[in-house]
Amino acid sequence: MSTTAPASPETPSLSPLRLRLIMALVTGALFMEILDASIIITALPRMARNFGTSAVGLNIGVTAYILTLGILIPASGWVAERFGARRIFAIAIGLFTLASALCGQASSLTEFVALRVFQGAAGAMMVPVGQVIVLTCTPRDKLMVAMSNLIWPALIAPVVGPPVGGFITEHLGWSWIFYLNVPLGLIGLVGAWALVPESARPAESRRFDWAGFAITALGTFGLLAGLELMGATGSLAALALVALGLAFLVLALRHMARVPTPMVRLDNFAIPTFRATIRGGSLSRIGVAAAPFLVPLLLQVGLGYSPSEAGLILIALFAGNLAMKSVTTPVLRTFGYRRVLIGSSLASFAGIAGGALLAPGTPVTLICAFLFFSGMTRSMHFTTLGTMAFSDIPKPQMSDATSLFNTSIQLMMASGIALSALAVKLGDALGTGAPDMPYRLAFLPLSLLCLATLIEALRLPRDAGDSFVGRKSQA
Repeated sequence: MSTTAPASPETPSLSPLRLRLIMALVTGALFMEILDASIIITALPRMARNFGTSAVGLNIGVTAYILTLGILIPASGWVAERFGARRIFAIAIGLFTLASALCGQASSLTEFVALRVFQGAAGAMMVPVGQVIVLTCTPRDKLMVAMSNLIWPALIAPVVGPPVGGFITEHLGWSWIFYLNVPLGLIGLVGAWALVPESARPAESRRFDWAGFAITALGTFGLLAGLELMGATGSLAALALVALGLAFLVLALRHMARVPTPMVRLDNFAIPTFRATIRGGSLSRIGVAAAPFLVPLLLQVGLGYSPSEAGLILIALFAGNLAMKSVTTPVLRTFGYRRVLIGSSLASFAGIAGGALLAPGTPVTLICAFLFFSGMTRSMHFTTLGTMAFSDIPKPQMSDATSLFNTSIQLMMASGIALSALAVKLGDALGTGAPDMPYRLAFLPLSLLCLATLIEALRLPRDAGDSFVGRKSQA
C-alpha cells in the first residue's frame, strides 16, 4: 500500500458568508463543466452544416471532451497539492473560459475538436480541485450539507443541457452555447482569487507518477473509446478495446498500490463507506445515467412526441430531482446511510426498469408521474452515494479521494451513455419491430446495475456514516 498521506493543510477559519460564496463558486463551476458535456448534443446538426460534416461525425467533439476529462482528472489531486488549490482552481477557470470563447469561434471540425480537448483539460482541473477546496474549507459539522449541495449539478445539468442547447441554437446560434460561459467564467475567476484562501502545501512534495498516469490514461482511453465504438457498431473490435482498457485500469490500480509515491493514493479503499461507493456505486451510476439519454429518445422516436413536447415532458424528471433534494438530508439523519442506500437502490431499480412500461397510448400524465418518481429516486441515490463517499475520509486524504471519486463518476457516466446505445441495439434485435420496443427493452438491463449498490449496502456496518450525517447510532 502507499505511504502515509501528507499532513493536512491548515485552512483559516472562514465566515459563514464566505463559505457560502465559495460553495456557490464551486457549484457553478461544476455545473458549467457538466453542462458543456451535454448541451451541444442538440446543436450537432446545425454545427455539422457549418463545418461541412455530418452530425454523427461531429460527435467526436463530445467524445473528445469526455475523454480528456477522464484521462486528466486522476492527476488533479497531485497538481493541486504541488502548486496550490487556489492557484490551480483560478487558472483552470480562466483556461476553461478562454477555451469556451475559442470554441464559439471554431470554423472547422479539426479546430473544434482541438479546442474541446483544451476545454476538457481545463475542466479536469477545475472541478475536482474546486471540490477539494470546499471539503478542506468547510468545518466537519457542515460537510454533509456542503456535499449535498455539490451533488445537484450532476443531477440537473445532464437533464437541462439538451433542451437549453436546442433553444440557444435555434434562437441565438450554436456559438452562444460557448459564449455564455465567458461572463460566468470571468465572474468565477475574480471570485476564486478574492474568496478562496491560500492553503499550506506539504513541505516535501511527492514526485509525479508518470508511469501510473500513462497506464491510467491508456486504460481510460481504451474503455471510453471502446464503449463509444460498441454503442455505435457493436463490433468485436470495440469489445476487445473495452477489455484492453479494463486490463490497463486494473494494472494501474496494482501499480498505484505498490509504488511509494503513486499518482493517487489508494488508502481510502480501506474505508468501507468509500469502498462501497466506488464499487457498487460506480455500477449503479451507469444505470442512473441512462435516463436522461434514453427517455428523450423513447418519447420522440418510440412514442411520437415532437422535440419540444419531449423537452416539456422531461421537466418532470427535473422536478423530481429538485423535490427530493430538500428532504434527502433529513431522511439520512432519520434512517442512516445503510438503510437509505438499500431503499434508494431498490427505488432506482424501479425508477429505471419502469421505463419499459411506457408504451404508445400511455397517458402523458402517467408518463410525467413516472418521470417525477424516477427523478426523485435518482436524486436520493446520487446524493446518498455522493455524500457517503466522504463521510469517513480524513481531511488529509480528501484530495486523493476526490480524484478517485471524480474519475469513477466520469468513467461511469460516459459508460452509461455508451451502454445505453448498445442496449438499444440489443433491444432492436430482441424486439418486435415496433419503433418503441428497442428503447423500452433497453431500460431493463441497465436497471439491474442499480442492484450492485444494494449488495454493497448490505455489507456496510449498521452505523456507517452516522457521525457524518449527525445521526446518533442506534442500539
